[in-house]
Amino acid sequence: MNIFSLSHLQYLARKLPDPATATQRVIRLPLAEWDRIADADHPAGEFEDHNNPYVEFEVVQWKNIKGISSPRWVLRGLVAM
Repeated sequence: MNIFSLSHLQYLARKLPDPATATQRVIRLPLAEWDRIADADHPAGEFEDHNNPYVEFEVVQWKNIKGISSPRWVLRGLVAM
């Protein structure tokens, strides 16, 4: 998913649930037209073949290399084509 500006990042962040209180760990962020733009890494467009109008992420607790949980949460992308 391409991030083009700080306002775009803020727009996506507002769609994220609070991981501490959320009952659903999988979230869906809608695809916008800018995600279909071709770039150097994805010449055909990043989500051109995506069948759904969204991208799914799972909210998981961060663990360091020793397997110890930290008070941080990360998004792990899920492939749903």
